[in-house]
Amino acid sequence: MIVSTDLDYLDTKLVKQGAKKLDPIFQELADWINQKFETPVLNIYYDKIEVDKNRPRLSIVFEYYQSVEKFRDQIGNYDTEKQNLIAKQFRQVLQRKLIPSRSFFDRLFKKSYASQFDTDRLLVIFTAFDPIAREEVNHKIPQGEIDNLKQELTSKNVWEIYREFATTTYFFYTDKQIEDYKTDGTTHIMTQQYFDILKKYDEFDYIKPDTCFLTFDSKENFDKNFESNWFWYSRR
Repeated sequence: MIVSTDLDYLDTKLVKQGAKKLDPIFQELADWINQKFETPVLNIYYDKIEVDKNRPRLSIVFEYYQSVEKFRDQIGNYDTEKQNLIAKQFRQVLQRKLIPSRSFFDRLFKKSYASQFDTDRLLVIFTAFDPIAREEVNHKIPQGEIDNLKQELTSKNVWEIYREFATTTYFFYTDKQIEDYKTDGTTHIMTQQYFDILKKYDEFDYIKPDTCFLTFDSKENFDKNFESNWFWYSRR
């Protein structure tokens, strides 16, 4: 889950909206994770990594990024022990569902599970919904509305408005203008204005006044340190 067009994000969005329920197998695993780690799971998404020989992947989706941090080790990687525990539990849940039954329909149901979920080399990862939802909110603002806003802000020396994931940057012309506008309260007014725009598209109420959604930079910095190149700026 990286951007709002990813399939795992779209699937999770349906769950968050109440338009879809977790598969019973995923719900059982989610309940176990919640009980074991005291961390509610929003969704579980299964797919395969094509570039890694179709390796099966199980994405454990939490609502907030803080929950993902509970599943990292001291150096920031996913906690291998927790990954293995969850993979083991998923296999156990599947195994229970695959116990032979006399019922014809039960056998059909269990056969479909067996073909649907490959667990060989299963990779368990952890991700969060709210950062991508905030990115979607930011990019739901029509470009025409951004263009009108830019035109309105030209009197305040705004050179460009640059949207990148969940954050937007207002570019003034000089570094000194940034400091001057911070001092006289102009940047505070601009932040409130952009907050009001975002809230019109904030379906899940993830944008808060203290959320980092607007930053300030200068064309002076862009030209001097990034050679006026958006590619390099996006990789800062």
